[in-house]
This record gives sequence, C-alpha cells and structure tokens, in this order.
Amino acid sequence: MRNSFEKTINILIRAILAVVVFVLFLHSIFSTSFIGQIPGEDGGIQDHTLNIADSPFLHLLILLILTVLLVALYRIFGKRKIQINLRAAFLMTAAAGFFLGLAWILCTRLLPGSDPAKVCRVAAEWTEGNFSSFEQSVDGEEGYLFKYPFQSGIVLFYYLVMQLLGTENYVGLQVVNLLMLAISYYLLVQILGRFWKEDKAALVFAHGALVLWLPYMFYVTYPYGIMPGMACSLGAVFCAVRYLETRRPWYMLPAALLMGLATVFKMNCLIYLVAVGCFLVYDALDGLLKKKTWLISLVFLAVMGLGVVGMNRAVNSYVEHLSGYEMPEGQVMLSWVVMGLQEAPKGPGNYNGFNGNVYTESNYDTALANERSMDELKRRLQWMGEDPVNNGLVFFARKTAYQWNDPTFISLDRMAGRKSEITIAPIVKSLIEGKGCSYLSVVLNVVQTLILTGALFYLLFMDKKAKLYELIIYVVFLGGFLFHLVWEASASYAIPYFVLLIPYAVKGFAEYVRWADKVWMWFCQKSVEQKREDIRHYCSGKNGMLLGAVVFCMLLLILAAQTGLFRRTIALNDDQKGIDASEQFYRTGAWEPGE
Repeated sequence: MRNSFEKTINILIRAILAVVVFVLFLHSIFSTSFIGQIPGEDGGIQDHTLNIADSPFLHLLILLILTVLLVALYRIFGKRKIQINLRAAFLMTAAAGFFLGLAWILCTRLLPGSDPAKVCRVAAEWTEGNFSSFEQSVDGEEGYLFKYPFQSGIVLFYYLVMQLLGTENYVGLQVVNLLMLAISYYLLVQILGRFWKEDKAALVFAHGALVLWLPYMFYVTYPYGIMPGMACSLGAVFCAVRYLETRRPWYMLPAALLMGLATVFKMNCLIYLVAVGCFLVYDALDGLLKKKTWLISLVFLAVMGLGVVGMNRAVNSYVEHLSGYEMPEGQVMLSWVVMGLQEAPKGPGNYNGFNGNVYTESNYDTALANERSMDELKRRLQWMGEDPVNNGLVFFARKTAYQWNDPTFISLDRMAGRKSEITIAPIVKSLIEGKGCSYLSVVLNVVQTLILTGALFYLLFMDKKAKLYELIIYVVFLGGFLFHLVWEASASYAIPYFVLLIPYAVKGFAEYVRWADKVWMWFCQKSVEQKREDIRHYCSGKNGMLLGAVVFCMLLLILAAQTGLFRRTIALNDDQKGIDASEQFYRTGAWEPGE
C-alpha cells in the first residue's frame, strides 16, 4: 500500500512537471521572445514583447554535437576515480561567482531604476526621518507605501543597510544582492547534495553552471527583494530537507525564522512554503501508512506558517513604531490577478495600471475595490469561456512565452537606459544595449533550450533512481510557473524559478551522457544478430508500449506544427505580422533602439 502510494505521487508530480517543461521546451525551439518596440497609440514608440521564429533543427543539431562531445569527454575523464572535496569545490566556485558578479557591478556602477529606485528612495527618506510615503497624497501623488504597504519589509531592510553603507552607496546595495545570490546558489547545491551524494561531479558542475548563467547574475544590479527573499527561502527549504533526512525537529525553528524573513522581503516567497508544505503533508501521510511518527511533520508546517505570520506582524509593528503611521490596507491583491489576465502594453498579463486605477476609483475603499476587481475578473473569465481556444488558450500561451521564452529574462532590458556613476566602457555598453546584446541573446537562447532539455532528461532518466523528496526544488519551480500563470506577468518574476531548473538540467545531462555511452558501447561491440535480439527484447512489454507512445506523440507534434493554432501558441513569429522583429532582435537594417 505504501509503495503504491509513493509511486503514484511520484508519477503524478513528474508527469505534471514534464508537461510544463515540455511546453517551455517547445516555445524555446520554435520561437524566441524579447523586448522590442512598436508604434504606440499616441503616435510614439512603446516597448512591447516581440517574437521571432526559431529553428528546432538547429537546436537538435547543437544537442547532437554536444552529445558527441560530452560522450567523448566522459570516455576520457568520466570513468576515472577522482576524489572530489565538495566543500572546497563549492567554496571555490562560490568565490569565483562572487568576483565575477563584483567585476560586473564595478564595470557598470548603475543607479537603481524602475521599482528598485522607488524602494531605495523611500528607504533613503526614512534615514532622514521622512515617512510621508505612507500618506495618501505626496506632492499630488499617492504615497508609495500607501499603495504598496507589503513593500515595507524590503524598504526596512534597505533602510537598515543604508544606516551602515550610506544612502547613496548603490554599489554597496548591489554587493549585498551579490552575497544573497552566492548564498542562494550554495544552499541550492547543498539541498540537492543531500540526494545526489554518489554523483559529486554533477553537483560541482551544477554549481558552476549556476554561477556562469549570466541572466540572473545581471540582476545583482537590481536592488529589490528578489535575491534576499530567495536566499532565505532556500535556507528554510534546507532546514526542511535536513529534518526529513534526520528527523530532528529542532530544524523547524530556523526554518520558520527564515521563511518568515523571506516573505518580509518578497511575499511571493510563500510559493516556497506551499511547496515545502506539500512534501511535509505527504510525509505525514506516509508516516501514517508506516505506522510511525507523523505528527511532527504537520507541526513543522504549522510552525513555519506561524513564523511567516509572526515575522510579518513583528516587522509591521516595528515599522509603525518607527514611522508613527498605521499600516495602510493598500491595493487589493485580487486586482493583481485581474491584471494578470488582461492585455498590457508590454505583454499579456504585465503591469497595465489596473490595480492602481481600481483602488483610486474606489476612493481607497478596499471592499469596493475588491468588488470591482471581482466583477472585472468575471468578465475576463467569461470572455475566455466564450472561446476557450482562441481566447483563453492563446492568451495563456502568449503570456507563457512573454515570461519564460526570453533567453535573457529581460535582465539586459532592466539595465538598458539606466544612469551610471561612471562612463561605461563601450564593450560593456554594447553588451547591455548594442550588438553585444544580440550576440549574447543568441548564445543564451541555445543555453535556455539546453537547460530545458536537461530538465526533461532528469525526469526521463531518473524516474526509477530518484527519491520523491529530491523533487522539492523542482516543485518550487512548478509553483512559480502556476502562480505567475494568473498573477501579474514579467520575466523578472519568472527568472528566480527558472534558475532552479539548472541543477536538475546538469544532473539530467549527466544521466543522459551515461546512457548515450552505453548505447555507443552496445552499437560498437555487439554483433548485428545480438543487436536485433536486444531490440526485439527491448520493444516487448512495457518498453514497447512506451516507445510506441513516444513515436505517436512525435507524429502528433509534427502534424500539430502545421496548424494555425500551433503558430499562435507555440511557433510565435511577429515578422509574419509585418513587424520588423528580426531586425530589432539582431539589430540589423536601419532600426535602432528608441527610433
């Protein structure tokens, strides 16, 4: 009974993950998304997500070449018994990543822009004793924390940091971000290292791949709650995994503290709590079937939940004491869901001002704003329900591409146009918003496909080897995907979850290369008759059914690729709409940014 229950849950989670990652994989090989420009309704130019056609055959060719190269390297080096000191390897990789990020910070010295600029400005005002951001009207505009009181936690964090580093020390704030990133990566490999103890090389390569994946590293120049929240969230996950491994209940206290801090930095970190909660509930049910202790797992989850509530209340109380203002109610959360289901100038589900408009038009009445948001939500769902395919499916497909199919995850767009404390070198400037940006995007486009391919390989080749609990980080990614399917959309929101796939991708490729090596040995060493017999034996029973299902799905995909619906959901191409999308992406022809 217990084994059947565990197997069912394992298969169910893996199937859901496979579907989601496969959809992202299809997007990646058939199209590429990026922030371009189109004529605006006012006659000017506005930023807008554009898509260009990609070549699936080129991606598959690159995979084939990489397979040959990796198998050759595996045959040369992989079978040697090399002693690896994981601790030393992790520390060296972390140090290398830190200095790489530090070099980028010092080469750019960018001033904050967009939302981080507002957060830093409010934090700087606090150091001067100015807490007017809680007021309904400040210089004719609504105060930042009057609208977004849930940002008071990250504002408080930067207020405390500024007390040490100074209000204008933006390089210092970015270095703090960099430290949080290094801690996040270290914790990520430590968590998965609890399950991949026999494959130290994969862990070292996974850490190296994390450090070398540039899009998230570029976000160190974006002082916001993303990286501090991720570091604390992964700390909480590490504590939960250690509890599941050792059954020592004292891990629940640091887990609760870290989870609470994470949600103070970024409320979206509740996704980590939900993911951990799913595994703790499963563990409790599994304990019941084993007739062993099960209650502690539920207590662990409850304590983490109390940690989130308690930490947020404590921070709010301190902010109220510090500022002398009561915490306002702010814009209603439902309005973000409605906005996530609407069109926006930059892309489907992106910020379009609905949340602020409905709050203002309701005269700051939360109940009325909720009511109006619910009415608009019903209208939007009704519109999707009238034509689920052409309205609903196409919208969510475009929204998914907007968030997950930009190989840079708008990291370069987040840096373009920002002021700097120095004159940025031409080569760095080109990388941010010139020809270098195009070259980097092309490379990252291939890397993105390889990450998704490796993540699929992990699900395929580790189906019988992997323990259910090692999917915990993968499930966090799934939570991020599902949450932002309905919430306000942005690639900057998606990237902290996409990066979680990288260790699984490395592990997947490690298993794939071992499998490919065995296939090569089989092909070279066995006779034709033996090969025929092995193929007949393999194709019998369950393997034959699985192979038939794979062939059927491939044929179905080939047929689907010829349809108009596939071109409107997967193979997106704005060049066919008369937009110079390819010229913008590759920066060819007469087009220049801002023209």
